[in-house]
This record gives sequence, structure tokens and C-alpha cells, in this order.
Amino acid sequence: MFIVTNKAEVSRRIQRNRLLFWLGVGCLVGSMGSLLIGANPAAASIVFIVGYPLLAAGVLLSKRGSFNNRRFGVGGYKLRSEEVLIDEALKGVPPRYHLYNFVDVGGIIIEHLLVTPIGLMLIAVKPHAGKVKVGHDNYRRKNKLITSIGTFGEPGLGNPSRELAVQVKKVRAWFEQQGYDLPTDGVAVFPYAEIIGGEEMSFPVCHMNDLRQAIRGWGTELLMSADEQREIERLIVKQLPTAAVQQAEEMLDMPPAKRAALAAAAEREQIEQARLAKEKKTVSKKKDKEPVAVVAASAVKTRPTAPAANTPAQPNPYSPQRLGLNGKPLPPKVAREKPRKRDVAPMPKVNPGAFGDTDKKK
Repeated sequence: MFIVTNKAEVSRRIQRNRLLFWLGVGCLVGSMGSLLIGANPAAASIVFIVGYPLLAAGVLLSKRGSFNNRRFGVGGYKLRSEEVLIDEALKGVPPRYHLYNFVDVGGIIIEHLLVTPIGLMLIAVKPHAGKVKVGHDNYRRKNKLITSIGTFGEPGLGNPSRELAVQVKKVRAWFEQQGYDLPTDGVAVFPYAEIIGGEEMSFPVCHMNDLRQAIRGWGTELLMSADEQREIERLIVKQLPTAAVQQAEEMLDMPPAKRAALAAAAEREQIEQARLAKEKKTVSKKKDKEPVAVVAASAVKTRPTAPAANTPAQPNPYSPQRLGLNGKPLPPKVAREKPRKRDVAPMPKVNPGAFGDTDKKK
């Protein structure tokens, strides 16, 4: 699927989220310092005046910064960004389904805008965990105590239906100003939460695995040609930063087959770079372990090799002496070769006799 992402907006949000995270860490450190100072009875009031407010601010800022960075695949092991999750969920859709991420349309930033031949679809992703009860355009989280403690300080769920209604209205009005009347709708997606209910909603609510089915179930009376859809998308591309407009327009005018081939080549190159980096890391680890392995090998005692077949066996000085019944030492045992088994020839086949070979008759 053709995907265009406003990387300038993404990097700006990542930097802002990192700033929030480190501000929260600084507040937590300041709270710990106030606790140490408050150990003195004369300065005990500083804990209530400074320590507790810094502790609350530190938890809120650090959790909010890390939560928002996870949306862009930053700050965790094997985290995937929202556009990657949407791309994986919409695999197999027609090639004219194009996804635009964090574009400025109608004076607001639309996080995920899907352009199709039958209209525009706004995708609101809510990466909250736990259980979400949905009904009558109301959203409420129903989490257990452990989940509530783990998600304390993260941004609230809000009301995705209300947010989508405002965005859909502004996007439709902006395209009307450009001279296009386009059907515009939205869908709220929860990649990690369990959805309970969903009756009488203004916009569909689904899990990320059901996004493709929700998109395919959306129908309108519009059916744009390829040239008309390209005109609509050029208006969206022009809202990107100047440095990204030319590259996006070139990719947009490219045939779908060539675009898919370039995307596959870029993916292969990325996989190859990851493999080379992994091999380089493995080689460096082996080099770091080589001196330790040499020392360990030198410290191991070598075992004596077994004597050759023609070499006479030497008596073992550590073996106990064999004594007879009279108390006198017995001579050492002499190894005797066991006689080889005689080769026995197989019995000859019995003469079939007058009845012939009975095996063949069976």
C-alpha cells in the first residue's frame, strides 16, 4: 500500500515526548532529593511542599512521554508504529488505497487519512490497554487494579467519536473550499484493548485486526477515476513540508507495479542492513570473549592419551594389591584375547520336492 508520512511532524512529536519524559525523570530525582533533605526534623515540611508535588509531576510527565513515544515505535523492544500496524492490517486492499500520516488538512493535523476511490476515511488509533466499554458514543475504561496501577499517568482515553466528528467536519469543509464534495467518514481503532459493546455509535469501533473488514464494509455512491483521485491526493501532498512534496508527487505519479517494486527493494535493503548489523555485533562479542576463552583453555588440565596397541601395558601403581587366601600377593592379571566366533554358513534351501516351490504359489 502506498504510504506517505510527514516525517517532520513525527520527529517534532518524538522530540517533544522525549522532553516530557526527561522532565519527568528530573522531577522524580528532585523528589528524592527533597526526601533526603526532609530527613532533618527542622526541614520536614519541604517533603509536603516540594517532594510530593514533584513526585506527582514526575510520574505524570514520564509516563505521558513514554506512552506517546510508543505510538511512533520508540522506547521499547520490537515496538511498531501506528502506520506500520495499519499497513499490516490493510494488506490485500486494492492498490488505489493510499494512506497519509500526520498531514495538515483544513488547519488540523490528521494522524491517519486513508484515501480511497469512494471517499476519505479518517483512522483514529487509541493505543490504550485493558478493557473499553463502548456504547451510545460513550467510552469508558474498565480495568483491574493491576492494570490501573500500570497505566497510571498515561493520557486519558477521551471521546474518539467526538474527536472524529470534529475532524471529519473540518476535512469535508476544506475540500469543499477546493471545489470537491467528498464522502468523509471515520473509524476508531484499539490495537491493544478489548472492546465491550459498541451499540448506537456514530463511527465504527473495532480492533486493529478487524480494520480491513470495517473499511471494506464502508460504501458510498462515489467512484472516482484514477486521475480524479490523483488530483485529490495532490492537494494533500502540497500540505507536506517543501522538502517532501517533490518526492511524494513522484511516487504518486509512478505506476503501482513500479512503486511496489521500489518498496520491496527498500524492505530487502533494510532487512540486509539489519542482518549485517547483527553479524557485526556477533563478531564483536566473539572478539571480546576470545581472551577469556584462551585463559580458560590454558587452565584446563590435559588428559593423558591412551597407549598404543603395540605398547605393553604398564602396571598401575595406584591399584590395590591382589592377595590370595593365604595372604600372599597374587600375580597381576594378564589380559587374554577372546577366541573369535566361528563363521556359520546359512543353511541351504530346502528342496521343494514334488509339490514345487510353495512360496511362489502363494
